[in-house]
Amino acid sequence: MDQQIAQQVGIGSLALVVGISGWVLPFRWNLLRLRRSYARLVSEKVNQVIPKVVGTILAILGAAILIGTAVVGKFS
Repeated sequence: MDQQIAQQVGIGSLALVVGISGWVLPFRWNLLRLRRSYARLVSEKVNQVIPKVVGTILAILGAAILIGTAVVGKFS
């Protein structure tokens, strides 16, 4: 496998996995939640929604990278 294609697949897979984790993991262990200093600036409802929004964006981006790699091959 070409190194560039391997990087594209790796980045796409990582983005997809982290994006899905934003939906699946409980709020306490979620990687995408706001940390203490920033979490105080917004309401609790917004703190609960942010991991899902960022997770959705990352999952869509990861899927697009993987589909683009499968269809096009190397991105130039």
